Amino acid sequence: MRSMTGYGNGNSRTDDFSVKTELQTYNHRFLDIKVRLPGEYQSLESYIVKKISARLSRGRVNVFIAFQRSGDRYRVIINEALAKKYWQALNRMQRVIKAKAGIGPEVLIGLPGVLEATSVTPSIREFKKQVGLSLERALEKLLAMRKKEGAALSADLSKHVNLLTVCVARVQKQLDKKESQRLARQERKDAGKAGEQTSAGINVEEELSRLENHIKQFKGYLISKKPVGKTLEFLCQEMLREVTTLGDKAADSVVSGQIVMMKSELESLREQARNVE
Repeated sequence: MRSMTGYGNGNSRTDDFSVKTELQTYNHRFLDIKVRLPGEYQSLESYIVKKISARLSRGRVNVFIAFQRSGDRYRVIINEALAKKYWQALNRMQRVIKAKAGIGPEVLIGLPGVLEATSVTPSIREFKKQVGLSLERALEKLLAMRKKEGAALSADLSKHVNLLTVCVARVQKQLDKKESQRLARQERKDAGKAGEQTSAGINVEEELSRLENHIKQFKGYLISKKPVGKTLEFLCQEMLREVTTLGDKAADSVVSGQIVMMKSELESLREQARNVE
């Protein structure tokens, strides 16, 4: 069993840049993934969502991905063709004006377009590879935390479902007692009044049977390694339905007290089941 809440981070780097991925997950009925990427790499969102969807089945997932350049951040490019044209034009101008002083190549530096400074940005392919590595590491940490939280959830759910089991046993005991009393009263009736109509017993066998079966199923899912959150929520609804019907049919003060306790335990179970993946 795994919880839906957790956190994980992962890093990856090359000689030129590093990538950091952070994952935060919270409760949600379905799998809802929100990705934040550097603007120039937005096209990788579907790739990230696919990788996460393969590992998680439920919960809101916030993904934060950032990168930092660690190598040369800028590159200077010489526009050789333009520099040659400038050089030829400057030499022609020198001959035209019959300048005696020579022209050095340093004059080209300040002319527009000869030198171009560009920011070094990793390619989509390079960035995707490092994102994949950092995301995998973040997922491993996230899953470890969700598993640890899931173990605590399982223990708490077990406590509440065991208390529910105790309540069911008390209800069964009280109903058996009432049935024994009813049968004893019937046996004491005078044989000459055998035709007199006697009160019928409380028939809640179907409700108790279904309730006990749901509890058994619930306990079985607590040790499952598969996502069971939605199933546990469904079982809580079904158990509440049986408990409500049981209370309506029994009409007994002792049973009513146990029904109140059972509903309280079911509410705790339902609240906790909403945290299970």
